[in-house]
Amino acid sequence: MLHDFIHSLAPLMWTGIVITAIILRHRRKMAAIYYGETRQEPAATREVEELRERIRVLERIATTSTLENRSADKLSAEIEALRHP
Repeated sequence: MLHDFIHSLAPLMWTGIVITAIILRHRRKMAAIYYGETRQEPAATREVEELRERIRVLERIATTSTLENRSADKLSAEIEALRHP
C-alpha cells in the first residue's frame, strides 16, 4: 500500500521540481533585465554610443541660434558630417 502511494507521488514530485526550476530561471532572467545586468555585444554598445553622439550633435544644431544667424554652408557641413561618421 505504501509502495503504491510513493509511486503515485513520484510524477507529482518531478513535475514540482521542473516547475520550480522554470520559475527560478525566469526570476533570474527578470532580475538581470531589471538591474541592467544583461550582456551586450561590444558592437551593440559601440553603436549605441555612436547614436548618442549623433543625437547630441543634432540637439546642438537644433538649439543653437536661429538659422538666420548660421551660415548655410556650416549647417550643411555639420549635417553632411553626420551622414558619414
